[in-house]
This record gives sequence, C-alpha cells and structure tokens, in this order.
Amino acid sequence: MQLGWKEMWRQKRKFSMLFVITLLIVMLTTLITGLADGLAYDNGSALRELNASTYRLDSDSEGQLTRSFIDVTADTSNATMSVRPLTVTFNGKKEEVTLFALPKDSNIGPVAALKKGEVVFDPSLSDNLGTGETLTDFVSDYRFTIAGESHGRYSHGPVIYTTNETWFDYLNHSEQRPYVSAEIGTESTMSDALVMSQQDLIESVPGYSAEQSTFTMMRAFLLVIGTFILTAFFYLFTLQKLPELGILKAIGVSPRIIGWALLFQVIVIVSAAVATSIGVTYVVDAMIPSSLPFLVDFSHVALFGSMFINLSVLGALLPLWKLRQVDAIEIIGGKAS
Repeated sequence: MQLGWKEMWRQKRKFSMLFVITLLIVMLTTLITGLADGLAYDNGSALRELNASTYRLDSDSEGQLTRSFIDVTADTSNATMSVRPLTVTFNGKKEEVTLFALPKDSNIGPVAALKKGEVVFDPSLSDNLGTGETLTDFVSDYRFTIAGESHGRYSHGPVIYTTNETWFDYLNHSEQRPYVSAEIGTESTMSDALVMSQQDLIESVPGYSAEQSTFTMMRAFLLVIGTFILTAFFYLFTLQKLPELGILKAIGVSPRIIGWALLFQVIVIVSAAVATSIGVTYVVDAMIPSSLPFLVDFSHVALFGSMFINLSVLGALLPLWKLRQVDAIEIIGGKAS
C-alpha cells in the first residue's frame, strides 16, 4: 500500500490522467443510470403513486391496463379502476392523456374530494389550466371539469384522475357498455383473472421493458469497455516500469508486495472516480429542469459503481500476471522483451 501510494504521489500527472479517463467512463454510466431510472419512473409514476399492491386484470390483456375489459355494472361492490387513453381539447389545443378512474371511497388515489364530472390533472399537461376550466373528450364531447392538480404519468404521457362515478357517466354519455380495467385487491368476481403486483403492472406498460433493456445493455457495454481501458492502461504502465520492478525484486521486495501496490492503485483510482461521479450526478440532478425524466437512485448508482470497482480489480489480474513473469536478472541486463 505504501509503495503504491508513493508511486502515485511521485507520478501525479500520469495517474491524474488515468483518473480523469476513469471518471469520464464511470460518470457516463451513472448519468445513463439516472436517465434510465427517470424514464422508468416517468413511464409508470401514476401506478407507483397508487396505494394498492394487487391488481386483477382480464386474462387476455397481456398485463396491460388499456387492453383489459372487465364487464361490470355501475353498482359493483368491488374496488375497481379503469384506464383509458383519451384525446382532450382545451384552449383550442388537442392533447393525448390517459384517464385513471379510481374508487372515491378509498385512499387508493387522489380522487376522494372529487365530485361527478371532476378531474385532477398532471401539471405536465399544460401550464395554462386552472380550477374550473374544462377538458373535452374529442370523440364523445364529454366535458371534464378541472378541480386541481396531482402528479402522475403513464407511458410517458400526462394522466387525469377521476372517480368511478364519473367513469360510468362518461361511458353512458358515450353510449358504451360499462366496463372496468382492473379489480383492486384480493377479492375478485373472475375465476380466470390475471393477478399482478404493482411492479408487474408497471413493467407491462407499453415500451417499458424495451426501454430498460436498452439502457441495461448500454450500461453493461460501458462497464466492460471501461474495464478493458483501465486494464490496458495499467498493463502499459507495468511494461514501462519493468526495469524498476526488476530492481525491486532483485533487492528482495516480495512480488506480493508489488502486486498489492498495483491493486491498491486500481482500487483508489476507481473508487475515487465512482465517488466523484456519484457527486456530479447529484449536482446534475439538482440543476436540470424537473420536466426532464432524470432520477438519482443511490442504490442503483452505487450498485453499478461497485460493479465497476470489482471488474477493475479483476482486470488488474493481467498486469499482475505480467509482474509474476518478471525476471530480475534479465530486466536489469536489458534482455527481456
């Protein structure tokens, strides 16, 4: 350890360059992780905000709420929710939203204070909407009255929340037979219901799995590429100082001590890069607008940081192997290649 630290101190420029390169790679990984977590939250934040853990969908829905159609009557005793994409008009504009209809007499969502025909909307829908204004369904001309705001997005689009009472009134106005998208809780009127947890439901949101798989692949490539780059640099550094290493072995310094010095350098540089990149990621999170889907989950960035450290230690085995092959007599005599 002391040997490794002294070398880093005496060759600050070389190791500073290695630190900067490592920092850029790790920082790119943490920033992509923040973007991936932000998009994951944005894709299903409306579901994450609901106070429910178990949902029962139509067995043919493939886990998607907008494909689930359960026949019920307006006076059903089960707690239900309905999800439907709508095109609404307001202030001369048309916008795509997702309607979430929830039980009024429960704490599942932000609809307890709503009256018939009222909704609360996600602020990302518009900055120019206020209480008392209306959203008009483009297809049926049904008018929803705005009663307030409540954050919630689904499939990267804004959500409007309302009550089941308003939902059935909307269906009646549209001359559609009553249905719901899911039953909430463990009770069910269906024998073949598709039972899903909240996380399963979020992962079934259209585009969620493909999006997260892409980011996972990107992070995996960055980890592997970063490990190769760091290994290559330390291998080159080892080749450059073979004469010095030969002298150390000739005067009796144990190869184990030299090897631990190399591992110490790898751990210090990569750990410092990981810690710095996490700090930079938090600074970026505080600076970027809230409208951008960026979220820092410390457990996730710490996980990928620890993976990078472990992979870098494994990559250090190549320079260590070269170190074991050093013959002090040949190195000092200039005969080694």
